[in-house]
Amino acid sequence: MYLGAHVSSSGGIENAIKEGDKYGINAIQMMPTAPMRWATKKIPDESIESFVKAMKGSVVKKILIHGIYLTNLAREDKQMFHLGKMGLAIYLDFANRVSELIKKKDLDVEILGICFHPGSQKELNYEDSLERISYGIDWVLDEVGGDQLLLIESTAGTGSNMGRNFTELSQMREGCKGKDRVGYVIDTQHTYAGGYDWVNDIDSVVEEIGETLSFERVKAIHLNDSLMALASNKDRHANLGEGKLGKDTVKNILHRKEFKNIPFILETPALKSASTMGKEIDNLKEFAK
Repeated sequence: MYLGAHVSSSGGIENAIKEGDKYGINAIQMMPTAPMRWATKKIPDESIESFVKAMKGSVVKKILIHGIYLTNLAREDKQMFHLGKMGLAIYLDFANRVSELIKKKDLDVEILGICFHPGSQKELNYEDSLERISYGIDWVLDEVGGDQLLLIESTAGTGSNMGRNFTELSQMREGCKGKDRVGYVIDTQHTYAGGYDWVNDIDSVVEEIGETLSFERVKAIHLNDSLMALASNKDRHANLGEGKLGKDTVKNILHRKEFKNIPFILETPALKSASTMGKEIDNLKEFAK
């Protein structure tokens, strides 16, 4: 089982690996640049070399790279659309180069891909927004070759956010010419707020993931409890076992056989402080027993 958390890369991206080792987790999510700043320059080779060097002897085996939060591929505005595409292209290039160096050094570490929020409707209608997202994904994949994946994250459907249900996620991927390099990341809080009842009908939720998305294409699960009620369409995470999902549901999700090979990544409020992060990760490990 792969258990992990979003970790900081402050002071150098190699520190993300060190954070994983510090907390004894075999999976991490990280961002190689600032989360609220457009990524416009390639990650330097020396940073990649330091990052991969830190993996030698590390307990970290699965790495999910999260795109910046400014990305919105549903934009008609040419500048905003292009900046979103370029940020993903730079991150995808980073993932490719890291993966190649991992292979060269014969390390047992996998880069899962680039997780990103698809965006929200602004200037365009619903159908055109879906088409715009697929077009943007294809642009990035054409710009950056290799075998690394772009992973569309499920959203809570707040306001005009896209990706609010599994069908919508599937439509985004199906609209891509390069869909073989497109997968998904499922967020338990977002999907619960989006109307998927993990608490009372987990079997149906899991079945729909398999039928609509396929488990093979789900490359990670953001394991977050929810401050908000079912179908509230509000994106507010809670610490594990302290929200509307609760301990039993978190345990049930962790032990679903369909998710056996999918890494679980925490993004809960407790991760914001070093004083509470260790306890939250300990809870994750305990729930996974």
